[in-house]
Amino acid sequence: MAFQCISDYLVAVAVISICCTWSLHIASFFWCHWKLNKNKSKSVDPSSQLGVSIIKPLCGVDPNLKANLQTYFTLDCSHYEILFCVQDETDPCLKIVNELRQEYPKIDSRLFIGGKHVGVNPKINNMQPAYEAVNYPLVLISDSGIQMRKDTLSNMLSYLTPRIALVHQIPFAVDRPGFAAIKEKIFFGSFHARPYLTADFLGVNCVNGMSCLVRKNVLDDCGGIQAFGCYLAEDFFITKAIMERGWKISLCSLPALQNSGLSQVPAFHDRIIRWTKLRFAMIPHTILMELISDCVVQGIITAFTVQELFGINPGITCVVHFLVWSIIDWLLLRSIQNGPLPFSVLTYVLAWSCQTASAPVLLIKAVVTGNTITWKNGNFRVRWGGKVEEISSKKVLIP
Repeated sequence: MAFQCISDYLVAVAVISICCTWSLHIASFFWCHWKLNKNKSKSVDPSSQLGVSIIKPLCGVDPNLKANLQTYFTLDCSHYEILFCVQDETDPCLKIVNELRQEYPKIDSRLFIGGKHVGVNPKINNMQPAYEAVNYPLVLISDSGIQMRKDTLSNMLSYLTPRIALVHQIPFAVDRPGFAAIKEKIFFGSFHARPYLTADFLGVNCVNGMSCLVRKNVLDDCGGIQAFGCYLAEDFFITKAIMERGWKISLCSLPALQNSGLSQVPAFHDRIIRWTKLRFAMIPHTILMELISDCVVQGIITAFTVQELFGINPGITCVVHFLVWSIIDWLLLRSIQNGPLPFSVLTYVLAWSCQTASAPVLLIKAVVTGNTITWKNGNFRVRWGGKVEEISSKKVLIP
């Protein structure tokens, strides 16, 4: 009798988890269709647009760096400046920056070398002198690996209503050759996009700081970027501080196009593990939610539940589960791509299967390998709550 009660309880919990997981699928797909890639930019008189100071933290060179940076010199925004931030005066990226500044002399751009130590976060230390020198009321913090469409900044500005203090972009990836690049595109277009879009739909802090437009006066009211130098996930805590002051945030309709020229599977996995460790330290309960909503784990839960309720063979249930899940991920990926994908269905199945199989392994590895993180030019220990301390630093340039 007691065993039956436990079994019934487990089935009830499993049914709830299944319903919640598929609700996440549905919410993310329809929010994506409503919100993204529809070019919903309002008609804004260019002369009335607020000026934007674009801060570009740079470190090292990859094969696509020049092409990425060049897109910032051709934006269709009328009032903006580009502030390049380089920590080391021997950094090879300086040559590319200087070449572009000479090629586009009409675009207001400045170069800041050396940074300013205001915390343990190397990105904030690198950006601090530029942040103190901005000329415009809006600041766009944009990572070096992001490629911009000509209308991206205008699109972001169109979402900046009087109640909104921060506009962000969902992370995605440019079409690039190679299996690692395909795997990365599928991850950001489905595995990562699903919780990101659902969180945005629910009004939950989901901001990724690789491309964010923020009102400087609001950020100054939060203490400026230097106030978040004690965190590595400064984007999460900046957004949290802004929302706590009653401001709104908005996702714009164009994704942030990552275009790194150094796409490798091990490095990509390390990136996922680093993000997971940060989330675990900041909001630990999300790890359990991530594990339960994982495709493989949810497949096992679904197979157990269907067998208990209907007596259907678990193998058949798993096949149907993975087939339906992969199709929905394909549709979500296509929606974010807003056009045909640069690879075949067979390639998608292979890359999606590899990502699906590795996801729970990477999640578990992130949890069991401790709270140390290697990022940029140093090793860090993450404390509960998200604050970090530097263990050691290296004189190695990592893009």
